[in-house]
Amino acid sequence: NLHQVQSQARQGCLLREGMSLVLAGRPNAGKSSLLNVLAGRDTAIVTPVAGTTRDVLREHIQIDGMPLHIIDTAGLRDSEDPVEKEGVRRAWAQIEQADRVLLVIDDQLGLSADDRAILERLPAQLPHTLVYAKIDLSQRPAGLQGGMQDTGIALSAHTGQGVDELRNHLKAVMGYEESGAGGFSARRRHLEALQGAAGHLHSAQSCLNSGAGELLAEELRLAQQRLAEITGEFSSDDLLGEIFAGFCIGK
Repeated sequence: NLHQVQSQARQGCLLREGMSLVLAGRPNAGKSSLLNVLAGRDTAIVTPVAGTTRDVLREHIQIDGMPLHIIDTAGLRDSEDPVEKEGVRRAWAQIEQADRVLLVIDDQLGLSADDRAILERLPAQLPHTLVYAKIDLSQRPAGLQGGMQDTGIALSAHTGQGVDELRNHLKAVMGYEESGAGGFSARRRHLEALQGAAGHLHSAQSCLNSGAGELLAEELRLAQQRLAEITGEFSSDDLLGEIFAGFCIGK
């Protein structure tokens, strides 16, 4: 099953190259404090002033040997300030490219209409986890929160409560515990090749249903070629050969 292979390859890729994890949310929700506690050092400036973080901040860490690329972003809100507006644009650009989003929520304020609007704007296929921050002030119990539509972790970056639960959650969603059972290492180019092969097979199915035999054969050939990129049977030399065979290239 190609879809199962894609899923296993994605897991292997995350474990090999690291998950891109974006911290997103409203201004002053606690994103930068969470970045600092996960990184183990003061990477981001933390102040009570909303909108302190204006640009993208990156930290590369490991959790029990598992690589993780954490990206802190500007608070998501409408603003007329040109610098803050650019920061928000960059934040959404990072979200679009992420493997997972941690939506950080100030637990003193709860899940607001603005938070729900952010959730609705997230790409449909993008996994996310709600992080209820500042529980040292709201008095919510730490750890995994049940009974919610979305997975939630309650924590305090100030006291450290719930942070280990978040680390364990991240390991679980990356398949850390199951990585030795049937999984395999993969690179992002392998994922792209698998996605391309799946697309050509889908097109081949459409050709089969419509009786387009010649197009069916071509789609199957292209699917085989994308899979051959993974095994090494189709190399860069083959690609150059196809280019020169299909085009007249002058001096």
